Amino acid sequence: MGRLLPEMMSISSGRISEPEEIADLVAFLASPRAANITGADHIIDGGMNKTA
Repeated sequence: MGRLLPEMMSISSGRISEPEEIADLVAFLASPRAANITGADHIIDGGMNKTA
């Protein structure tokens, strides 16, 4: 089922994001390196296609 779930959810990367990946983005955005990033949306969903 590990490989089947991402395929069923139409995730382009072929896998579900790991919590560490979210934490990495949060750490980056909280760092001085991201000081000039404002008002941006960051989507970490592996390219999941939204089907209404």
